[in-house]
Parts: sequence; C-alpha cells; structure tokens
Amino acid sequence: MIGKKLSLKADVIVGIGDLSKMTGVSTRQLRYWEEKGYIQAVPSKKNTTRKYKFEMSYKVQAIKRYLDQGYTLAKSVEQAEELRKKFEIWKKFIMDKVEKVEIVDAENDYGIIDLGDLEGDQNKRVYGVVDENGCHFEVRRQPDMDK
Repeated sequence: MIGKKLSLKADVIVGIGDLSKMTGVSTRQLRYWEEKGYIQAVPSKKNTTRKYKFEMSYKVQAIKRYLDQGYTLAKSVEQAEELRKKFEIWKKFIMDKVEKVEIVDAENDYGIIDLGDLEGDQNKRVYGVVDENGCHFEVRRQPDMDK
C-alpha cells in the first residue's frame, strides 16, 4: 500500500449522512434521488448504510444549485449532467494546452498561464493573464532565437 496514490474520485467513500452534511441535501431527499436513478450509491450488502463515491458530492451540489434556482428535479439533473460534460471538456483542454503557470502576485492570486504557440505561427505565444484588470488573453511575440 506504500506509494499508492489516493484518488478522491475513485477511492474516497462517504456515508449518506456525510454526503448530506457536505451538500445540505437531506438524507431522505438523497434516498429519493437514488430511487429515481439520479444518483448512485456504491453497491453494498443489504441493510447497510448507503455509501457514495466522493465525486457524487459534486453532482448532488450541482443538482441542489439548479433546484435552488427554480428548475424542476428532472431539469436540475439534466443541467448537472451538462455541467459535468462541460467540465470534462474544460479539463481535457487544460491538461493538453497549459504548458506552465507562473505566479506573479501570490497575495492577489495573479498569474500568467502559458497556453503555447499560436496555431500556425511559432513566433507568437498565447497567454491567459489574471491581473488587476481581471482575466484576459495576450498574444506575445517570441524573442528571436536566431540572435
């Protein structure tokens, strides 16, 4: 077991009471959502406390957020699933394109994200900038490598 990485997504399991406390959704409501197939517990023996993968807390929080905004339960589940898919796309992009993150001002959480060469032009690089002006992109010319 030494050296094994723990994954919040795959390895951390929480009971229904903990999930309820983490999300602000009652255990009764969680059981109803499970009965409807909107959330899934980890398979277990009969007559044991329901357990959930930690990642289910994200889905429950998203469903609750949409319910609080006035969506129906079915529409909230649909919106939560769409949000999950969008996050997966975002994660793929970030994992593929972010080359380096430089902290410019740790106190204010300002920094520069290197997104690599501008497509089709290796003389220009794209950066995501977070500074006092908010978040924006910059395209910067690469210094001449010939000199």
